[in-house]
Amino acid sequence: MTDEQIIGRVRGGETRMFGELVHRYQDPVYGTVVRAVGGREDAQDIAQEVFLRVFRGLDGFKGESKFSTWLYRVTWNLCADWLRRNRRPDRRAAMVAEADSLPDRRVNLEEGFLEEEQRGEVRRAMGKLDERYRGVVDLHYYQKLSYDQIAFVLDMPVKTVETRLYRARKMLRESLESSGQGGDE
Repeated sequence: MTDEQIIGRVRGGETRMFGELVHRYQDPVYGTVVRAVGGREDAQDIAQEVFLRVFRGLDGFKGESKFSTWLYRVTWNLCADWLRRNRRPDRRAAMVAEADSLPDRRVNLEEGFLEEEQRGEVRRAMGKLDERYRGVVDLHYYQKLSYDQIAFVLDMPVKTVETRLYRARKMLRESLESSGQGGDE
């Protein structure tokens, strides 16, 4: 059953069908949130809030984009709100270390760029990125969204997405090289 079919059934009164959407997207949403904010407890709370808001706002979903794209927009808006309220640089390193211990079977950055043992180093390097760069990297590499979809999620022009992704790659490469983890790209 497609997302759109499930949404139709939920709108038709079968609200329990929303659980299927939660089941499909809980891991990617949680992964996105934990990479954005770091701490597991905060990420769990935010991920729950994402699905609550999506359920409450489902009638407002017009279908002009894919459901998953709209879901990630809600996710990133909540993450951005949380980050604005909770800017504490001293906590960032601890949160990145906590995020580092999470299993991540979805990671597949540019082919040949990473080996399994380097993923923790990449997460630490991503944790050092400003949130505007971390967002485009997460949505492109982890969530496999296109530039157009990322532009919609983050509410910015496609050209800005391209520029931020280019800069983020450069910063990640420099960070990995300075830590001894970079490749010969």
